[in-house]
Amino acid sequence: MSTQPNLGDQKLMLQQRAPRLISAFVAIVALASACGGGEDQTQLERELQDKAGSDILPVELGLVDCPEDIVTTPESVFICASEVAGQYYELQVRILDAQGQYNYAHKHHPLQLVNTEAILATEVTYEVGFDVMIDCGDDEYLVAPIGSSFNCVATRVDGGAQATIEVRLEDAAGRLHWKLVRF
Repeated sequence: MSTQPNLGDQKLMLQQRAPRLISAFVAIVALASACGGGEDQTQLERELQDKAGSDILPVELGLVDCPEDIVTTPESVFICASEVAGQYYELQVRILDAQGQYNYAHKHHPLQLVNTEAILATEVTYEVGFDVMIDCGDDEYLVAPIGSSFNCVATRVDGGAQATIEVRLEDAAGRLHWKLVRF
């Protein structure tokens, strides 16, 4: 008695598996083609990750992904996406010349919340004349679009009264402007 399937059974098994094998192959090809826009794009993405990543140390910039259909003529502008501390992050790239020279600008800024809360506590305490604690959330970093606003809570140390503080991220250097909404 043979334990191996006969030739007819092997053909039937292959025919049943063929659609799954073809689907898997198509998915692999699609994934491979989606991951690359060519050698120049890959080089640009790596350079951006290194250069822009060094701008925001100690936090780490994730892999940079630029659009595949970018136009690399002078004055072309496009957005490349990444992540910082698990949050969405954008870089704006401008092509400067026909040789592919470019510059970039950060469209987001990572704020280390412990430092942000300490800075705000000092400034708000000075403004209101009594000690406050600031809470901007539980994450280590808040990655905010430049020009956007977010809210923090100020709590009076000697009484517990709370107020909302509206904080605006002014620029890529992380400068903040805040206003006390109520106390």
